[in-house]
Amino acid sequence: MKQKKPVQPAPDELRAEAAVNEVLGTRRFDYDDQTEPGKADFLLDPIDGAGPKVALEVSSTTDPARQGLWNGLGRYYEGPIPGLQGDWQVQFTSGTHVKQSATPLIELLQHLERDGVDKISLDGWNDSTPPGQFPSQQHAERLHKLADLKIVSAQRVRSDKASGRIFPFELGGGIARHTADTISPYVDAFLGSEQGANKVKKLARYTDREGHLFVWADRGQFDVTMALRRGFVPADSPNVPDSLHTIWFGSLDAGEYVYRWTRSGWTITTVTSWVATNSPTNASAEG
Repeated sequence: MKQKKPVQPAPDELRAEAAVNEVLGTRRFDYDDQTEPGKADFLLDPIDGAGPKVALEVSSTTDPARQGLWNGLGRYYEGPIPGLQGDWQVQFTSGTHVKQSATPLIELLQHLERDGVDKISLDGWNDSTPPGQFPSQQHAERLHKLADLKIVSAQRVRSDKASGRIFPFELGGGIARHTADTISPYVDAFLGSEQGANKVKKLARYTDREGHLFVWADRGQFDVTMALRRGFVPADSPNVPDSLHTIWFGSLDAGEYVYRWTRSGWTITTVTSWVATNSPTNASAEG
């Protein structure tokens, strides 16, 4: 059998490893380079020999459809588009088929540029339609095309430096709440998924190490980001299997803060290695 080529950890995995190492005083002993099955993402040992030995798995609550969307958008819209004069911000949805929609979308934007139209949206129209009247037939047809492509809106960004690019964005779910009451349910949902069950099963094999699971929130879960930034600590706990010692729950948009769950409950921990050099550091909120 041909030997597999080693694979380096992804950036979000390295970020999670850095957090655990900083907080626990550990360092990497081994990692999963995907050359053999069943290994934990990271095996961490104490620097001074006195702390815990950890088996760490890193995962995400990102919806597979949304992940596929952004992978496709990165491939199709990473540079200037031939035939497009202006720059456009386009709001996609998880239902957008990136490959099939690419050519019709570009043609639609070219028609809008030709007619001097800077914005089109399923949330309203912008074709000088008088109040109380329906949009023109042409604009209605364009809205229908937008809906067929499962795209919400497109708006031209006028600039002297325009290069004919499409800048995708997406509005996901999640409302910025004034509590942290969604944190434990998010973790419960992940643990109850097939992906979560596989992570727990893998960690359970390391009976000589603490099992740690680090979960990144979906970037559309704004409630997680805002709860971390505002220091809201969950009052409840998720239903965690006995084989898991610690759960870390973070947001890539929440700065230096990360949730940490143990049998004592939730706390918020500050990770100084995540802080940019020009940012304030270490204002930990413990609950």
